[in-house]
Amino acid sequence: MGTLRFSPAVLLLMAPAFALYGLFFILPFVRTVYYSFFDWNGFSDPAFVGPANYAELIGDELFLRGVARAALWAALAVLLKVGSALVLAAMLRVPIAGSRIFTTAFFVPVVISSAAISLMFTLIYDLDAGLLNALLRAVGLASWTRSWLGDEATALLAVIAVPVWHTIGYFLVILLAAMQGVPKELYESAALDGAGRWIVFSRITVPMIWTTLQVCVVLAITAAFKSFDYVFVMTRGGPGTSTQVPATYMYETIFIGLKFGYGTAIAIAIFLIGLVSTVVFRRLTRPRSL
Repeated sequence: MGTLRFSPAVLLLMAPAFALYGLFFILPFVRTVYYSFFDWNGFSDPAFVGPANYAELIGDELFLRGVARAALWAALAVLLKVGSALVLAAMLRVPIAGSRIFTTAFFVPVVISSAAISLMFTLIYDLDAGLLNALLRAVGLASWTRSWLGDEATALLAVIAVPVWHTIGYFLVILLAAMQGVPKELYESAALDGAGRWIVFSRITVPMIWTTLQVCVVLAITAAFKSFDYVFVMTRGGPGTSTQVPATYMYETIFIGLKFGYGTAIAIAIFLIGLVSTVVFRRLTRPRSL
């Protein structure tokens, strides 16, 4: 392969994009790493403490429990969100009457802000006026009604259900586009051989879109570990700390506890967890050479 070269004109045209990327991503990231080695309240002079913030983080029970909740969130996101999108995309792979309307209906929630969706579900989960409890009473399951966001036993799962529902359409569109790019000849050959739907799905569809499916899983995992908005709007980490996740813990540490150094260490930890999770998943799922 030849060496990739850029002419001075191309580099000049790319310079504004690189400058913006460096200004709004690289520089803030470097400063975040820098302040994670300091004890700082945001007002006084920072005091260098080295890796002390990270050492404290390893033994921080609130942070570790938040990571465990985020890991559960990631697992459910992959199983329910990506899994449901994969099944729906397989069903819609062959266009039928109304399939576009069906796809659009699933995608519409994606364009609504997460804050608005969270507020909507806060009302749906309400103990007295919520739609969910009203439906349970209507079908004779009044004993199941509860304050879904106020009960420690159900609050976390109730919150996780919201982004799962909110973004299924996003992954549906991605996977459906990948499936429609699979050569039709493969499906025609499978049909001539008498292959059933499961064989076609597992032996043709999934392998042919495997790279796209990997991307979807990585997006679901990283979104779970850095998720903030749904929890912040719906529960603020409560009741107690039952829905506290690393991102909301970081927010409280920095803006309420005024521990900027420790809070930035949490931010870096979130980044590293997401990075390691992505690398491990890609290595575990990469094709094996014969």
